[in-house]
Amino acid sequence: MLTTIECAGHPRDMGLAQGAASKAAIREEAARLGLPMNRSRRPSLGALAIGTVRGAGAGREMFRHFAHLAERLEGVAKEADLPLDTVLAIHLRVRAGGAQAGVLSRRSTLRARSTASSSDAKRWCLERSLPRASATEAGWIVRDSRPAVGFRSVEVTLPWLVSSVAGLNEGGLAVVAGPLLWGSPGRDGNPTSLLLVQECLQRFPDLEGALDWCSKRPVEGEQSILLADTSGALATVVVSGRERRIQLGEGELHLEGGEPPEPSSGAVSAGAGEDRIWIDPCAGRLQLHVGGADLEIELPRTKEAASEEG
Repeated sequence: MLTTIECAGHPRDMGLAQGAASKAAIREEAARLGLPMNRSRRPSLGALAIGTVRGAGAGREMFRHFAHLAERLEGVAKEADLPLDTVLAIHLRVRAGGAQAGVLSRRSTLRARSTASSSDAKRWCLERSLPRASATEAGWIVRDSRPAVGFRSVEVTLPWLVSSVAGLNEGGLAVVAGPLLWGSPGRDGNPTSLLLVQECLQRFPDLEGALDWCSKRPVEGEQSILLADTSGALATVVVSGRERRIQLGEGELHLEGGEPPEPSSGAVSAGAGEDRIWIDPCAGRLQLHVGGADLEIELPRTKEAASEEG
């Protein structure tokens, strides 16, 4: 059964809601990875300055440059009754891709498909396959994010993940990320490029602002992110290490890659009963096929976005 949660308010409030709704799954993920489970009852600022996770490297950079997502992270950790460094460590390990990223790096396809006739203006539907998690991994959930500041969005994510892998916001921007292929192990460097998905959904109604943001944020990884808006604009952001390349239009519309599932993991291989998400920004519609069930969500657009298009 597909889990749907709602997170509203200021960033920490949204994290608290996610942590409360997904507490069991988040704690299971931490235990599976062998991370500390006992939350300290003594507040301390030491971890921000000298701590091994938040005091240096990618953890420090996430708190510096992704303040809203860092606050969400704090809320998730508190409500899941886990150390903040544990939930942060789960996010940092996915930067390496491959086995470290689990279902986020598993083989999948990413497409942009035209939904307009030859006489109409371009309209794009973004599509991504969703590899199924193994019996020991956290599975996909649907999250309705209603930030106090920024755009509401509907997304597909994981119970512990403060970003998302795909989503549509009420301004008319759709963002879909491909698998995390490989990156830097350990804690040095910058946070994962996957954080760009949530940042764009919360902040921007169209490609112009989103692409500028994607080109400047300090992230790293090996990943492609596909964006489309209601004007018919389409672009692919290709992240390679710390470098970014932006391909406008129909240059890179079909991408396939990632790690195959482990033979003993119980995960379903690509193409065999595959789950999938479709996002049509012009129609304001997100559709899911997960575990044999279908879900369709329509997201009304803001009056401001609708009037700008008119």
